[in-house]
Amino acid sequence: MSYGKRGMALENLVEYTNNIYKNKGMALIDKVPTPWSVSYDKRTGRVFRAFPQKKGTVDFVGISHGRSIAFDAKSTKERTRFPLSNVEQHQVDYLINHQDQGGISFFIIFFANHNEAYYVPFQKFLDWWERHYEGGRKSIPYKWFLLNVDKIQTKNGVPLDYLPHCQRVLRNEAIEK
Repeated sequence: MSYGKRGMALENLVEYTNNIYKNKGMALIDKVPTPWSVSYDKRTGRVFRAFPQKKGTVDFVGISHGRSIAFDAKSTKERTRFPLSNVEQHQVDYLINHQDQGGISFFIIFFANHNEAYYVPFQKFLDWWERHYEGGRKSIPYKWFLLNVDKIQTKNGVPLDYLPHCQRVLRNEAIEK
């Protein structure tokens, strides 16, 4: 599978989940389309080259219960780690800005060989990201996911039920106030 296609199964699963959330009136979360640059042959009018432009945002944005949600879904075939090279700086920048504006920011990290998805609150991810730029590890160990973040379960007909984890963030914020 090509580099660009490796996360498509996960993205399709998230989109399916988002449709269920929409139909149940729980959230409205959309896939952000990737803009494409297209060049046409002047003689024939046919496309002779097309490539995705660099994105400036994340894969999914939306709203649930009056709160903005933004996240990126990442998949890896690594068994023992999640390479931070799977994430781009513009995605981190977007999630920082989104969180600073009061939104809920996170990653869904899917370990394909374990068939497990994890809800990673952005702040926990950011700790790893910042340390890796300071000369630390270039990946997050799989065992860290097992011990420090929540596995996303299939519940109530929702294949990748991540929304309860967002609601937990809201409850924790209410308790802290």
